[in-house]
Amino acid sequence: MRMAGQRIELPPYSMFAKTSVYEVGGEVVFGLRRQVVVPDATDILIKMPSAGVYRLDLIADQYLGMADLWWVIAEINNMPDPLVTVDINTELRIPTRERLASLGVLNV
Repeated sequence: MRMAGQRIELPPYSMFAKTSVYEVGGEVVFGLRRQVVVPDATDILIKMPSAGVYRLDLIADQYLGMADLWWVIAEINNMPDPLVTVDINTELRIPTRERLASLGVLNV
């Protein structure tokens, strides 16, 4: 059971890591969050392949070394629902590991 006022620690790669957390009526609520990763000229651009790696978690694992960072790819590509299939040959923007480290999202 959580004690009132107890701080919640989230891993730095969590999409909610920089989100305000509130306790409302004993329930933990994540506040509105601002976009953590925005497009940048250093981003890698890839085309969604027709076969093989086509899920965001697999692409995140391949390019960022961590499947849990799928939300970064969804966020930077303005995907409101990353569970919806991404069309083949759609261009995806992927931030570099170094940039994510500078933003505190990833420890390199």
